[in-house]
Amino acid sequence: MKLKYWIEAARLRTLPLSVSGIIVGCGMAFADNHFSGSLFALLLSTTVLLQILGNFANDLGDFQHGTDNENRVGPQRTLQSGGLTVSAMKRGIVAMAALAFASGILMLWVSFGFGAGFWVFVGIGIAAIIAAIRYTMGRNPFGYRGLGDLMVLIFFGYATVVGSFFIVTHQVTVNSVLMGTAIGFMSVGVLNVNNLRDSASDRLTGKMTIVVKLGTRFGQIYHFVLCLSAVALIAVTLLTEHRIAGLLWVALPVVLLMAHGIRVLRAADVKTLDPELKKLSLTTLLMSLLYAAVLIV
Repeated sequence: MKLKYWIEAARLRTLPLSVSGIIVGCGMAFADNHFSGSLFALLLSTTVLLQILGNFANDLGDFQHGTDNENRVGPQRTLQSGGLTVSAMKRGIVAMAALAFASGILMLWVSFGFGAGFWVFVGIGIAAIIAAIRYTMGRNPFGYRGLGDLMVLIFFGYATVVGSFFIVTHQVTVNSVLMGTAIGFMSVGVLNVNNLRDSASDRLTGKMTIVVKLGTRFGQIYHFVLCLSAVALIAVTLLTEHRIAGLLWVALPVVLLMAHGIRVLRAADVKTLDPELKKLSLTTLLMSLLYAAVLIV
């Protein structure tokens, strides 16, 4: 059944990352006495569609570059397994790009009308679609030049948190940037676990991730620093918002995040880290929900 393969290609376990930043950004907007149910829904749909677009493009790009092969440790990708053809995936990418663009245009019109902000964000949206496709596709894709971490920080951190906060409130605050960095670091962590797990096969196929460039041990230490830095930034924003009790609300995801960071740091064999991808993704979502709840309540 083809639907099964499209669902697999969408990589549902990565989707919590795409909504986490929106939840935080809109939660911060609500605390600032700004909220729009229609904008929240459109922000979610646009971000999820962009995430699925990126996952489709990643499946195709890695397949075309030979990265998805018998040496890869993670779950078998859809094109690699033969579940979908290359031409079908290309059509899926075009469809997702069109849907994401349409959802984004509607979202921007609701927020800005046809003012200057509309056209600025149209440009940013087009850049996001291009970045999602170029992450692993084409010549010299970002993910093959060690730029994947930066792209994830920008689009899963700043674009979702700061972008959603700005689209709802038409302003930017220091704390929105700090929380964009925190959610971005946690999202980069998901990519880093993936890169640690696949470092051996990536090295053979020339996929020059940060882990491949600087070594597995660096990647493990780097991962722990990402987790620790995210916790520190979240604590800083809660304290500056005078929500000291909020530290107790986020205690569970903080414990889960640091326990995860320690497991990655101590892993003797990085090939065993695949389960940590889902754990970190869900921990990021839980952190976002509880952080937003602190601000709203």
